[in-house]
Amino acid sequence: MIQHATAWDTRVLRSLSTAVSFSINTLSRLAAGLFLAAGLSACTSSPSPLPDQLSAEFQPGIPLDDARKKLAAHGTTFSEKTAAECQALVERSPNVSQLPPQGGPCVFGKIPLTRSWFGGKSDVILQLVFGADGRLVDGHFEQIDSLL
Repeated sequence: MIQHATAWDTRVLRSLSTAVSFSINTLSRLAAGLFLAAGLSACTSSPSPLPDQLSAEFQPGIPLDDARKKLAAHGTTFSEKTAAECQALVERSPNVSQLPPQGGPCVFGKIPLTRSWFGGKSDVILQLVFGADGRLVDGHFEQIDSLL
């Protein structure tokens, strides 16, 4: 049937062939993009309620000893700095500290949350600042997601 087609018919067939090829390429790219987006979304975790829970749990006024116990109960890896170390840390690296020193010790810590199949991980980082009397003045809790 194509052997007896007119010139106009063959141009239409070539045009349709190109359109079908373009559509297949476009659909393939779209499918690849959707697959990539689904894979990347699997790498990131949803927001955890833990930062809000910690904010409610670590209210100003709690003693340093109680804060240590609460941190240990959450499986926190943390380091405690003296008042002088807190001040020096802020002066040397202002981006490290979210909260200014308040005359007492400060605590920096991390609570691991999740790991994804694709190498992503999620942690809660925290900073607690205490006054000279050893009581909590303020705390900062933040979820950090990263791809390894």
